[in-house]
Amino acid sequence: MIKKKENEAELQEANEAKLQEAKTLNDKEIQEAKRLAEEYKETMQRIQAEFENFQKRTEKEMQNFRVMANARILEEFLPLVDSLGEGIKEAEKSNNKEMKKGFVLIHNQLSQIMEKNGVKQIKSVGEKFDHNFHDCMLTVNEDGKDDEILEEFQKGYTLNGKILRPAKVKVNKVK
Repeated sequence: MIKKKENEAELQEANEAKLQEAKTLNDKEIQEAKRLAEEYKETMQRIQAEFENFQKRTEKEMQNFRVMANARILEEFLPLVDSLGEGIKEAEKSNNKEMKKGFVLIHNQLSQIMEKNGVKQIKSVGEKFDHNFHDCMLTVNEDGKDDEILEEFQKGYTLNGKILRPAKVKVNKVK
């Protein structure tokens, strides 16, 4: 019976050692699992941020593409606006009121469409020459302010603040 008790005590001790060893292994596995979970969480957050940045960048590129496509289309309408302006002048010269009225109506409608899409006419006559907005086609020496624009040969336009076409002008250069 003493041997049996000794065997039971040894068995009990062995079982407790195995239990302690299993618990230690289990704690290590839990710590490793926590570390992996944190690593996966960080990776997922980084990938999510990269994807959000990709979405924003793609949207911005699409917006820029739309703006550029619109700029090209609107730029092609500028000669039509010029022609309508010339038509109005010719109708005035020939004193044809009906023709002038028709040209003015079309010119106004087209101008409204252009303005609605961000196209604005560059102010020129009487303004100070600015090489960012004006192309100097001719300089003269007349009474008045230096670098003052005296005449506009062709209207200039901006699209959302960027030059679509510079105005072609005559500039006063006082000597």
